[in-house]
Order: sequence, then C-alpha cells, then structure tokens
Amino acid sequence: MRLLSKSLLSKSNADKLLATIGFVSVLVALIVIARTPPAAGYELSIYNAYPAYFWFLIIVGSACGIGILIHQAFAAQKSRWWLAGLFLVIFSNSIFLGLPFFRGYAFFSLGDAMTHVGMMKDITATGHIGEGSFYPVVHVLGVSLLDITGLSHATVTNLLFVFFSTLYLLNIYLLATMVANHRGQALLITAFACPLVFSFFHTLIHPSILSLFMVPLLLYFYHRRQKIPSGQVTLIVISLLLVLVIALFHPVTAIFAVIVILALNLARSLHRHIARLKNVAAQVSAVTPKDYIFPLAGLLAFFVWYLPRPDIRQRFTTVLDFLISGDRTSPFDRQVDTLGLAGITTAQTIELFISRFGVIFMYGIIAGIAVLIVLRMSLSRNAHPEPTHFSYAVLFVVGLAASVFSLFGFTGELDPVRISRFFLIIAPVVSGLVLYAFITRQQPFNSGSLKPGRQTLIAITVILILAASALGIFNVYNSPWVVKANSQVTRMEIAGTEWFSNHRDTAIGIAGANVYLGRFDDFNFGNETSPIRRAPTYPEPIPSHFGYDKNSSVGEALAFKDRYLLTCHRGRMWPLVIPENVRPRARQYTEDDFARLRADPAAAQIYANGEFEVWRVYGA
Repeated sequence: MRLLSKSLLSKSNADKLLATIGFVSVLVALIVIARTPPAAGYELSIYNAYPAYFWFLIIVGSACGIGILIHQAFAAQKSRWWLAGLFLVIFSNSIFLGLPFFRGYAFFSLGDAMTHVGMMKDITATGHIGEGSFYPVVHVLGVSLLDITGLSHATVTNLLFVFFSTLYLLNIYLLATMVANHRGQALLITAFACPLVFSFFHTLIHPSILSLFMVPLLLYFYHRRQKIPSGQVTLIVISLLLVLVIALFHPVTAIFAVIVILALNLARSLHRHIARLKNVAAQVSAVTPKDYIFPLAGLLAFFVWYLPRPDIRQRFTTVLDFLISGDRTSPFDRQVDTLGLAGITTAQTIELFISRFGVIFMYGIIAGIAVLIVLRMSLSRNAHPEPTHFSYAVLFVVGLAASVFSLFGFTGELDPVRISRFFLIIAPVVSGLVLYAFITRQQPFNSGSLKPGRQTLIAITVILILAASALGIFNVYNSPWVVKANSQVTRMEIAGTEWFSNHRDTAIGIAGANVYLGRFDDFNFGNETSPIRRAPTYPEPIPSHFGYDKNSSVGEALAFKDRYLLTCHRGRMWPLVIPENVRPRARQYTEDDFARLRADPAAAQIYANGEFEVWRVYGA
C-alpha cells in the first residue's frame, strides 16, 4: 500500500498515464460494443452478452478516472488533469448505463418506467398533465425530449437515466467546491461519488431517485448564500425554483429536502453552542429567519400539490396508522421472511448480501467512521470540528435515522436500496470532508511528502473506492449474481400484449407467468387515455408447472374457471437466476409442462409470436 500511494504522489506523469490507459480501455470497450450483435430476443443477463475482458475494460476506464481524481486531491503539484479524470468517469459510466440502447432493447426497464412512459403519452394525447401523474416533472421533461429530438420512448428513457446519473456527479462536485476548505478535499468528495452506489436505480426512471440527485444542487445554493454575500436575491429566486421542482418530482424527496435544510440550521446552532462551551470563536454565522425560507417553501409546495390528492393522503394515513398501532410488516421482516422461504444456505445468504448491498454497507461504514471522528472532536476539550464537517455529520445521522426507520418501520417503501438513499446521498460528502482532513491534518504539501502512515490511509481510501466502483458495476443490471432476471422488455412482448389487450374479452379473467400486463397496457396505450377497458389488468399467478404436478388439467388448476393464460419467454427463463439447490421451490414451467399444456383439451393457444403466447382455458 505504501509503495502504491508513494508512486501516485511522486510521479508527475501519473495522470497522463492513467488518462491514456483509461481512454484506451473505454475506446476498446466501444469497439467491442460495436462488433457485438444486438439482442435477438430476451436475454437473462446483459452481462453474458459481452466477453469477460469487456467488463474489465469498463472497470479500468472508471478506475483510472477515479485514480486521477484521488491523485490530484493529494498531489504536491496541482494541475487541471482532474478534469480528465472526471470526464473519464462520466464517459465510462455513460457507456455502461447506455448498454440497453446498444443492445437494441425495445425498452428498459420493466416496471415503473413503463407506467411513466404511459403518462408521457397521456400528456402528448391530451396536452395536459393527467390526474394520476403525481410526479409531473419527469413526464414533462420526457415529453419535451420526445418532441425536440424525435427519438423513441426507449431511447429517451435511456437518455434520462444516463443524464441524471451524470447530473448527480456534477451536483456533488459543485457542492464539494462550496463546502470544502481545500481543492483536494473537493476532489476526494467527487471521487467518493463516482461509484454507482444506487444500484439498479441508476437505470430506472424513478422520481424518488431522480429528484434525490437534485438535492446536492439545493445544498450548493444553500451554502453559497451563506458564503457569498453578493447576488442574494438571485440565489434565493433560483433556490426557490429548485425547491419547487424537487417538490413536484416526488413527495418523499420534498419532505427529505425540508428535513435536510432544517437539520443544517440546527447543526449551525449546535456548532455555535459547542464553541461557546469551549470558549472558541464561532466559525459559522447565526441562523436567521431567511434560513427558513427554503423549508417553508418546500412545505408549502408539498401541501398545495400533494395533500389534495386522495392516494397521497391514504399513503400518509397508513404510515400514521403504523406509528399508532404498529400493525404493518417492516421491509426488514419481509426480507427475513423471504430468505427463510427461499431456503438458501448461510454462505449463499452472505454472497447475496454482498452482491446486492455490499457497496451500500461499505459506504455506510466509511461515513460512519467519519462521523465518529467528528463526534470525538466535538467531545474533546482540545479540538473543535470544522463547521461543515459537523453539519454533514449531523446530516448523515439524520439520513441514517430516516433509512433505519424506513427499514425497520413502515413508510410504504419496501426496497432496501431505495430505503438507503437518505444516507447514501450524504455519505460521499461527509466521507470526503473528514477523511481528507484526517489524512492531511492541515499539512502543506509543498513542505514535503506525507508521513508513511498517512500514505497508507490514502492507499486504503483508493482501494475502498475502487472496490466499490467495481462491485457497483455488477449490481446495476439484474442478473443471476443478484438473483434477479434481466429487466429487458422485448418487441415481441410489446406486440403480444398490445394484440391481447385489443382482442380480449374483458369479462374473462387472466392468469399469467411473469407477465406484467398492467405495465404493458400503460406503455402501449397510455396510463389514462387508453381507448379500451383494461381492468383487471394484473393477472393472477399460474400455479407452478401449470398445476400438472397436482392436477390432471390446467382447467382444474385454475378452479375450473374460464381464463386467459399468458406465458412468455421471460417466465420460462427467470428460474435460471435462482441457485440450483433452491430452484425446485420456485414457480417454474418446463418444456414438459408446455408439452402437456399443448396437449391439454382444456387449453387452446390463440396467439404466439415466439416470445409471448396467449392461451384460452375453458373451465367447463
């Protein structure tokens, strides 16, 4: 480790070497992408579409960019090579996040994004925002891109999540320039923000995450107003517009942004109080009524836009009911119950935790250590923490408390990655601020090299960030590694679901095997402007093996009721992501099951296109 950090700090041409290796790696990866044929149909994992060395090239490209940022953070000779590092990370991440486009996917990804496209279609058809569009910013932005570029919905969706992931990194850098005391400190914060720590949410049109990526920009304006006295009116106006945009993006982010600003005000007051107790001159200005403009504006926008909506009120009512009665199952309990039903071994459980949440856990530990350093300084009589260090330590504790409550309580959010976003957005800032100060301890670089112990700390920091970056690459897209099937949507699925919705008898119920018909109807026809009567659109599940393991016919398995039975290639493939030792427990449909279905007199195939089939099951 010592030799690694020493070489990084001493070689003046290190940045040029890293930049050359990084850009060559990314360019070679682009050549591999260009030479690889697009997907012919549904593929279980996008990682299997490219050779192993391709992923090595992607990791090297991103790692070289991060290496340049960290080298420039601690280098004795400052230069603008950090710009090459930042651009290299953005370039590498953008290519990686753009892989669904390069693979020729008809759409990515399955789920919420399809409903958001449906809401965009509603705006295009009617010229106004629909009643069901609670989060109109992403829909209006999508429609604008569709009108301006003339691109497909799939391409615009891909552009949106690539754009917001890039915007998040740039917003973190802007915030870092305002809260850091040294240029290197800002670069280390930026380096911590480079890994794709938000997992698969980097590839989703998800308002709660996209809006969260705007919070660092709001914090930038907050601190800029504190530090730069000129242009106060302009800063306030821009900040208020940003608060309004965040509020219209997502209600939970709006509340979180309000809590963050209030926590910053509280941290400033606490810091001044601690300084008085230690007889130290206060380093931060007192909180004034102007500092409450942003949270008041956020609350006003939230109450005006969301509370009149019955669905939003109902969601908050369920949270209130939980606080009173506690009769809801927490996400943590759901995860434990799911693991218990899965029956996987202890070793498989640990591997699954690392693959899905390893980066999140790593960043939580790093930021937690930084907070403990600040706490120790706060309690010491001979030391006093920097105001920004103290403020972001408080913010991290607040974000961690929100995530812990969401995990062990009930807020209506179930995914652990989404729950972790509250502290993940603060972790890079507090980690970069505190660790940089702890490593350098105000030592001027032009006076000589850092001590060996501090060089070791730099090397450890490099290894941790690069490990997070590499691990993050492999949990962005669903695959057997994370025990989830690819979220690819194929053209055959789109065509098949559209045909079915246009020709089905709405009086007959539907059973499906991994067919999310409601999402496809939103995507095909719009969320509210569909010309057909689509309810009920969410099929009931088909018994495993179509029930042939317990019944003589599929009609018997479906309680002798008339049904449409929907099957697709995705449904046949998805059990392959499950470990073999627990695969028999999963709902699955083998080739033998399909052979029996084709020979079953109670079922008749009425549509098939190679990846999507419709069967008519006669209950009588």
